[in-house]
Amino acid sequence: MRKIKDPSLFQSIRKFLTEDMPVVRKKSANTVEAYRYTLNLFLAFLGEKQNKLLSTVTTKDFCQSNVLGFMDWLLDERGNKATTVNLRLRHIKRFCRYLMDENILMISDLASIQKIAEIPNPADDTIKFLTVQETKLILSQPDIKRAIGMRDNFFMYLLYDSGCRIKEILDLKLKDFVIQKGTAELHIVGKGNKYRVTPISQELIPKFERYCRTYHRSSGYEDFLFYTTRKGVRSQMSCDAAQAFMKKYGDMARSSSPEIPHLHPHLFRHTRAMHLYMAGMPLELVSQWLGHSQMETSLIYARATTEMKRKAIDKISTAENSVFKGDEKFKYADNDTVIRQLYGLM
Repeated sequence: MRKIKDPSLFQSIRKFLTEDMPVVRKKSANTVEAYRYTLNLFLAFLGEKQNKLLSTVTTKDFCQSNVLGFMDWLLDERGNKATTVNLRLRHIKRFCRYLMDENILMISDLASIQKIAEIPNPADDTIKFLTVQETKLILSQPDIKRAIGMRDNFFMYLLYDSGCRIKEILDLKLKDFVIQKGTAELHIVGKGNKYRVTPISQELIPKFERYCRTYHRSSGYEDFLFYTTRKGVRSQMSCDAAQAFMKKYGDMARSSSPEIPHLHPHLFRHTRAMHLYMAGMPLELVSQWLGHSQMETSLIYARATTEMKRKAIDKISTAENSVFKGDEKFKYADNDTVIRQLYGLM
């Protein structure tokens, strides 16, 4: 085993990820994992572009020129979007600030890194989402006569109807889908371990019950709602597994509707939010629905162009053009029960 050239750096990385972020700064496990992923990417960049062995990386490698090179590498060779590159830059800056606080990185080196500007992103005020007809087309792709197709159909319906993040869906336990007196709701633990309750459309209840008859005949309430089985062992479904079958159905739908964008889990979240917003749900309620910690995060939906809104409203203004049977505005905009649930008053 090679001797590590700069052990203090790697000790700081460990302390940053196991103590500073989760304990001192109270960051969620998902946030810590995002920082870990960024640091691993930066180390991979040093290895690929500078032939640096992991054991030879030192604090001096965290410098302005390398961070700029890292950003170019993410853009040009990994094909990352500006928003992703800017997020990685923020992670590196935060870590370098920690190194400076620990007296490992010089303040002058930190200052040069902090000067690096984020990449201008003109797409920040635009948002991709599916029309109602596109959504219905995608949801119709799984063969519900087969068990796997029935599962995938229910998964995508639930992802759309709840507006959940993919991690929130995959973390659901069987007990979190609650049916009471003919109504359904999801009990969700979101980013930052924030708890919320989201009403679920009645149309999903029979889909849930059919799914459970096939996939949860002998399950306990603590079992994951969505799982995969390998060599007889159940485990929580991974993001990669969910993204793989969603991509497949997106490709199938695109054969008859080529304008459908690349299908990924977060697209369903944006789609649901836009459908609700343009059907008349107040933006503040949309924010609560999505579990945003700050109202400003939801403003991307309000900044959609007037023409975009007009076209979308034309498509979802009638019950016949809704993904579900009822009119969205009628079902949600003036529903005191839903509002009380979303604001934690029930």
